[in-house]
Amino acid sequence: MVVGQNVSEHARVGLLGPQCCFAFCVDFLLLQLCERVIMCELMTILSFPKWSDSLEAADLPLKERDRHRVIINWYLGYLKRESSPVTKVSARCFIEHLVEARHPKQWQLRQWTDGLNWFFREAPIRRNVSEVHSLEPKETSAEVEMSSDASNVPNEGGFGDGRQQYAHTLSEIQAKVPLDPWYEETVRLMRVRQMALRTEESYLGWIRRMERFLQHKDGLEAFDEAGLKRFLSYLAVEEGVAAGTQRQALNAGVFFLREVRKMELGDFSDYVKANPRKYYPVVYSKGEISRLLAEVRGQWSLMARLQYGCGLRISELCRLRVKDVDLERGKLYIRASKGDKDRCVPLPKCLKEALVEHLQEVRKVHEADRAANVPGVFMPGALDKKMPKAGRRWEWFWLFPMKSLSRDPRGERDAPRRRHHILPRAYQKELSIAAVKAQIPKRSNSHVLRHSYATHLLENGTNIRTLQDFLGHACVETTMIYLHVMEDQQDLTVSPLDALEGSS
Repeated sequence: MVVGQNVSEHARVGLLGPQCCFAFCVDFLLLQLCERVIMCELMTILSFPKWSDSLEAADLPLKERDRHRVIINWYLGYLKRESSPVTKVSARCFIEHLVEARHPKQWQLRQWTDGLNWFFREAPIRRNVSEVHSLEPKETSAEVEMSSDASNVPNEGGFGDGRQQYAHTLSEIQAKVPLDPWYEETVRLMRVRQMALRTEESYLGWIRRMERFLQHKDGLEAFDEAGLKRFLSYLAVEEGVAAGTQRQALNAGVFFLREVRKMELGDFSDYVKANPRKYYPVVYSKGEISRLLAEVRGQWSLMARLQYGCGLRISELCRLRVKDVDLERGKLYIRASKGDKDRCVPLPKCLKEALVEHLQEVRKVHEADRAANVPGVFMPGALDKKMPKAGRRWEWFWLFPMKSLSRDPRGERDAPRRRHHILPRAYQKELSIAAVKAQIPKRSNSHVLRHSYATHLLENGTNIRTLQDFLGHACVETTMIYLHVMEDQQDLTVSPLDALEGSS
């Protein structure tokens, strides 16, 4: 049937002209010129007129709207290239394509699925609501799950059997699209050297950027010393990155070439270096700190006060365990911090009562886990083998545990679900909201509290060497950046404008 063939072909490109496609479908139905198979295919097509306007009017934060817009445009471009309609199956194929091309992190996959979920849920003119399924991932910290309702779906967009079971998790998608052997070897060597998870993620991200920059058909096989130098020069000249950012890329590239590729490296002085600049950290005044802390609620308030009162990094704060808090001596112990070093800082006396109440609530969570026979918390190093039952003991429990169970991001798919600590991004989000409510016209992040801690201690007369120990800096030069406040206080020069106005 000629008309049926035209309709089917028009449906495949329906997304490219949503309004036209919708009108065509209506006319076609009025004329009753469709076959049953063609009808099934059309009913899975959705029209998305003016989705951008709908997104702009949505009650969402600006950053979230921008993220949704980016992933939706990616999805529309993918459909255009593949001549595929808007369906749940094509959305999952698109996600699998992104995983193969970009090797995302867990939080990136969650952002992508959130954007597509909004697109399918809020944007379309629905002609068959039963065909609109959510891609919403289940709430876990270490594993992002996608819905598995792809069965019994007609063959759509030329992607093979529509009845196939699509991947549910990032691990399953990666199993279908295996990582490049070079990436696998890089991960293995980093874990042999017991490098931090954040370092692992950073290095892999830089290696992927280098691979895309080279655009060589052989991929990482063609990555060599000359390619690394070109990439470093590109970062400095074209992207204008900071010197610290360029050093991160250099460290990642050298690790890959020297440790993974086993290449002998020569002199690295002949690339364009980023211009170093004098950096002053963002510091809140004492009044701004007070306003910020007044806007934080619940356990987030205790976390913010503890970070400001002890000068903690956000990772150090989230990874605190019960045994690290010594209420009797008024000490807080930070274990395996940056550089795998331990340190001890004074615990604010005003937090003692709040910590006692918080520990009572955390104790209830611990006892509930024991009653439910939940596996013990994650143990550092080889302690899980040396003390197999230690993870179930109270003193090793997280000071700020998550509400739900999750799998370790480095574990296998069959790894047990256990209690992990609060994610840094959740705490960071609460601080950002509080800073807006407090009307603080400065950049807001958790590290500002650490900067403010150091600066305010210097203002109170704390010795620079003592402050170095409190902050856990390897060299005093890093700590001396906070001396700019003291220099400002000592600078008694009067502006000529102030002198002129004062004399008049």
